[in-house]
Amino acid sequence: MDISPDFTFTYSEQHEAQKYLDRLAALNINYTYPGDANYPKKFYHMTEPPLFLEYVGRPFWMEYDCIAVVGTRKMHELSRTWMRTHFSQYLQSETVCVVSGGAYGVDQMAHLSALKEGLPTVVVVPSGLVDMYPKQLKQTVSSNLTCFVSEFEIDQPLLKSHFYFRNRLIAALGELTFMVQAEIKSGSLLTVHHALQSGRPVVTIPAHPSLIGFAGNNKLIHDGAEKVLSGLDLLELWRAELISSKLLIV
Repeated sequence: MDISPDFTFTYSEQHEAQKYLDRLAALNINYTYPGDANYPKKFYHMTEPPLFLEYVGRPFWMEYDCIAVVGTRKMHELSRTWMRTHFSQYLQSETVCVVSGGAYGVDQMAHLSALKEGLPTVVVVPSGLVDMYPKQLKQTVSSNLTCFVSEFEIDQPLLKSHFYFRNRLIAALGELTFMVQAEIKSGSLLTVHHALQSGRPVVTIPAHPSLIGFAGNNKLIHDGAEKVLSGLDLLELWRAELISSKLLIV
């Protein structure tokens, strides 16, 4: 980020900024920004990276490769069973950080699955970190392996437009995006869109076309997304993506 050498803050601006930083410190909220050591490196490749990111917990994106997991709030029991069996199998085979949005359904199950296997999880929220959305989120997934992240000011309440901003951060943090279950008109597909814009692979579970709630899955596969039938499939695609991304860096 280039800043003009003659750029200065007014006294009032400096005073208000310091008050805000002091409040963050009092609440044990960390922060990072472009150029800081803990700023997610993947954000530098975004079209509009956040200029200020607040978080509670450790910056696990600095220590682990991350998988983004998204999906519906209204999970089908088949999706729950798949996650319990196959997603857990994947997590037991790989040391990763699970990134999702903290919403009911797929998001929270993804976070809890990571914690159950002793793995870290990053919760990107569409509100400030003082009164996080959804209610009871902190109590549900709080752990020393959980990091809550927001690009909104600490007291910012939820607005519908915030989901767009949250979703782009989830997609940016993941080496790949795993869409568990979604309808065609779904916020999860917005995350998928952000992932594809960033050149990241998207994978999903195929479903019978008569099953209600899975139309987004089958559309993704029709449009070229990779399908996963088991935890082993997910593991193989994940490892192939890691190898590919490291070769590109070299």
